[in-house]
Amino acid sequence: MSPCAYFKNGECVETMEAHLKRGLELLERLYIGRDYGKFLGRLLGVTPKAAEELLRKAYILHDVGKCLETFQTRREGFGYHEFYSYLLAKNALAEFSTAGKIAAVAILLHHHDWIRDRTAKKPQSLRLTEECIQLLEELSGTSIPREIPWGKPIEEYGIAERILRENLRGVYALLLPIVVADNYAAACNRGGNGSMLGEEIMEVLKVRGWGHVGHLPRGL
Repeated sequence: MSPCAYFKNGECVETMEAHLKRGLELLERLYIGRDYGKFLGRLLGVTPKAAEELLRKAYILHDVGKCLETFQTRREGFGYHEFYSYLLAKNALAEFSTAGKIAAVAILLHHHDWIRDRTAKKPQSLRLTEECIQLLEELSGTSIPREIPWGKPIEEYGIAERILRENLRGVYALLLPIVVADNYAAACNRGGNGSMLGEEIMEVLKVRGWGHVGHLPRGL
């Protein structure tokens, strides 16, 4: 069974594969193809090539929390998935050292609602679906843990806040393209069930010559 990125009434409206590939398309054309890696690399203290690779992998992992067996079996909401994604991304992006930790915080923030009145709960099972792991490994070229490496939410939020304060520009330089790609993919793939931000992104892209669902007749 193909892992799902968005359920409605128990039915999969957008697969994880479609969500990630559509967002990657935008990242390549709107950011990486326009030398965003040079800017990002300066902020993160890495080469432009490493910055581009990190951005791709961070986007691929931004929804990995949705791959929990519990979510895919239940076939409804993905509460706190950004926190679960953050926990796994810290592990999977360790090869990038500090830049990888910064990317993990950007993933935590990609819905801008990580500060809640309740802390994330530990799922009964931390296992990810094998189909989702295979997809993410294929797209990222990175080894994905079979389970979310759990950490106490209060401690993890404290670590994330410190990283954010020390690397604010770096976090947001990663967060912006991730959020744009995420909402663009949802606007393209969810049959009108995307976010208001996604609608705004589509309008801006149309003005710049990007036709509906990613056709680029005049470039960006």
